[in-house]
Amino acid sequence: SLLSKNTEELDSVLSALDGGYVKPAPGGDLLRDGTAVLPTGRNIHALDPYRMPSAGAWARGQRIAEETIRQHLEANNGAYPETVAVTLWGLDTIKTRGESIAIALALVGAKPVKEGTGRVVRFELTPLEELGRPRIDILASLSGIFRDSFANVVDLLDDMFERCVAVDE
Repeated sequence: SLLSKNTEELDSVLSALDGGYVKPAPGGDLLRDGTAVLPTGRNIHALDPYRMPSAGAWARGQRIAEETIRQHLEANNGAYPETVAVTLWGLDTIKTRGESIAIALALVGAKPVKEGTGRVVRFELTPLEELGRPRIDILASLSGIFRDSFANVVDLLDDMFERCVAVDE
């Protein structure tokens, strides 16, 4: 099993100290990311920015967006929010695998579209009939780390927002 490969961490450290090659792999948190982070002892990189949001982040982001809308409806006599601010920070995005991106998508009424390799290539607008509510405007605040580390996501968001404005709804 993967948990029984604990010796790989020390073996890799010794190999690196001897000038050897240490295999790269995505890092992360065992509880949030599952067994993909095992075994330890690899030359970790944070993530693949072209796979944002991850499936887990997408599920969490949808729940957060739904709860945000529910609370607003309850506090405002059934009125939907017109605009919601979403902060897109680089380190938070790395830690959560894109949860804040998923929140923004879910509020707008869009979903990630993946190609065969699992890379996200587009944020597709959900038809209003299927969405069952109005789209909610997003005021996105981006950190410099997010802008620089996730330029592909910024481009996908820009494309989605332009299509959202152009759609006749």
